[in-house]
Amino acid sequence: MTLFRGHHVTVMLLAILLLSVTFTYPRLKLERPTYRYVFVFDISQSMNVKDVPGTGQSITRLEHAKKTILETLSALPCGTEAGLALFTGHRAFLLITPIEICANHRELSAMLNNIDWRMTWKRSSEIAKGIFKSITLLKQLDDNTRLVFISDGHESPPVNPELPPRFTSEIGDVRGMIIGVGGDSLVPIPKFDIKTGEQEGYWKADEVEHTNVYTNTSGNEDANIVGTEHLSSLKEAYLQGLADKTGLIYHRLGSADDLHDQVVMRSLSNPQTITTDVRWL
Repeated sequence: MTLFRGHHVTVMLLAILLLSVTFTYPRLKLERPTYRYVFVFDISQSMNVKDVPGTGQSITRLEHAKKTILETLSALPCGTEAGLALFTGHRAFLLITPIEICANHRELSAMLNNIDWRMTWKRSSEIAKGIFKSITLLKQLDDNTRLVFISDGHESPPVNPELPPRFTSEIGDVRGMIIGVGGDSLVPIPKFDIKTGEQEGYWKADEVEHTNVYTNTSGNEDANIVGTEHLSSLKEAYLQGLADKTGLIYHRLGSADDLHDQVVMRSLSNPQTITTDVRWL
């Protein structure tokens, strides 16, 4: 009985000692990978197509991208910073510079959820120029900022292959990735009333440009009324080519777990020595 009581007292004293240590806020300096991203969302009209594989065509490309990015951010470690930007026309507009995701989770979630095609300022969608100008935009931020450009790759008007947009930065100036979203088959693009937000049907062949009239050197104006530019699919090979040209990584958007594995790649991290709370030990 005496031995049992002595053992009991020892255990109690040890427990008190360990508990008291937690009040001293023990910390260690550990090197951890952190991440700093700007997520650029294509909000052009083709991103309203509902053809995302595995979703039963119940969600638009844009909504799937927003949902997956939000789930991915929720799984990233504290200390990660994220900013948001929109793309339409030929450039990206920065909504918010990167902020820490844990302390600002509510704000980031609200901004992400509110991103919508109605925020567009131009109906054209010049993807290559948008990626190139997004790189220029990020070069003005912290050197450790990475780019994630999310798009279906649908150029409108289409690029003249003889006069493609010129990339003026150096390959690898900005690290990051291009994320492709959408299905492989051509499908109609929903047409919305810009004032009411109501769908008015789908874009027709005679309502869109099938050649770039600004770079068309053939002199054949009728060439603009033939083609399939009123239909849309994920232009994966095109986005892969733009990734190769700029030094970015291409990835097709799937699940949040899959995307998480991409954004936490060592090559995109910023190792930092962080003071870490070890009271949990």
